[in-house]
Amino acid sequence: MKRFLILLLLAAAGTAQAKVTLPALFGDNMVLQQQREVRIWGESDAPQVVLTPSWSAEPVRAEVHDGRWEATIATPAGSFEPQTLTVADRDSALTLRNVLIGEVWICSGQSNMYIPLRGFTGQLVEEGLTTALASPLYRDRIRMITLPKREAETPQRDFEGHWTVPSPAATLRMSAVAYFFARTLTDALGVPVGIVSASWGGSKIEAWMDAASLRELGYDVERINADPAIEVRKQCCKLYNGLIAPVAGFAARGFVWYQGESNLAEADRYARLMERMTAYWRTQWGDDRAQMPLLYVQIAPHAYKDARGTEAALLVEAQADALALIPRSAMVSTTDVGEEGCIHPARKRPVGERLAAAALGMAYGVKLPDAAAVRFAGAEFADGKAIVRFDNARYGLTPRLGAVEGFELAGRDGVFHPAVGRVVPLKPLVEVTSEEVPEPVAVRYAFRNFTPATLANTLGMPVVPFRSDR
Repeated sequence: MKRFLILLLLAAAGTAQAKVTLPALFGDNMVLQQQREVRIWGESDAPQVVLTPSWSAEPVRAEVHDGRWEATIATPAGSFEPQTLTVADRDSALTLRNVLIGEVWICSGQSNMYIPLRGFTGQLVEEGLTTALASPLYRDRIRMITLPKREAETPQRDFEGHWTVPSPAATLRMSAVAYFFARTLTDALGVPVGIVSASWGGSKIEAWMDAASLRELGYDVERINADPAIEVRKQCCKLYNGLIAPVAGFAARGFVWYQGESNLAEADRYARLMERMTAYWRTQWGDDRAQMPLLYVQIAPHAYKDARGTEAALLVEAQADALALIPRSAMVSTTDVGEEGCIHPARKRPVGERLAAAALGMAYGVKLPDAAAVRFAGAEFADGKAIVRFDNARYGLTPRLGAVEGFELAGRDGVFHPAVGRVVPLKPLVEVTSEEVPEPVAVRYAFRNFTPATLANTLGMPVVPFRSDR
């Protein structure tokens, strides 16, 4: 009799443990990508799992193999109406509540993407408090899930976290750039926006990539990762494994990337690194046709080691080069928001809004003339001056009156001297002169780690740093 009772208890315990489970990515308050076959996955000890979405009369069945299952569910057009999703096996059921259907974006990078609306110690985010106080107005419009910092040797399947609904206290902990991006998008599109936030301050791009891509680019992955002097956030693949792999394949519209400050020494290879990272991420999302946009942010001007140095400008140049290598990519400029003494500029709202403008144009077909970074288109040298042409400035440039700072000219000796720029009224042109360079052959703009720069188009989109003598 005693032996029978023990066996009965063991059987009951086994039954209690046999329940369907979901990773943290799938939970209450989540946002699912609209009008898409979205992947849902999890674990179960039963042979089959049944998924029942409130927006469909037809349940979806998934077979379990080796304790794991995966299903795809069709989603309708986005709306602010809360939905439910029930996932059940023969022994248990989970019901996810307050689910929204809308637009999903993956936001990643280093500290300028990570910094929350409350700021860092001694470093503020402008409008952080007012934005957080108004955030309850967006409780049915914005949701964000933030992955905790975690490195890993192998790709992970799960993480600790949950989808957050905006409230004053909760919003202060959200990524400032990602929140301003989401707020602008939901206002423009009229559907909910979900953000998957996965960032780590001070990280290098190599940490967000796969080993095969890095080896093809000449990296000795094993040697780098065995070096105790290299922090885990700068080692190869570690942050991809811990922060991107757990969400890879979660249906999303595209990616937002804000990183580069930690790769100043790799400007010569950074464009290729970006290209390979994006290509790998897209494969992990099943995006074989490269349809998921990559929107990324020019690293902000900052003194770094020396304000007059050019390391940051060279990295920005590499970021601009990546546009030609990565299909469906866009870079937003931050030439006007940098701070000489702080690597984390306080003005995050313009960054989020510019990213949203890029998203609207690239992912949603919204025509916004000149709503992109202004870029160098060419220069002519004659009569002791440079005439510089720009793209994305069809309605002209500002400031129209007075001198424009940040220009430099060089003669045949290759030595650059400060120069004066003056906007040609109603045209995408600037005339640049310098008393020290009577016969210029090369022109630069904002091609320093930090220099005051105000040149922009009539939508306020700033000019990306450039040099004509590359």
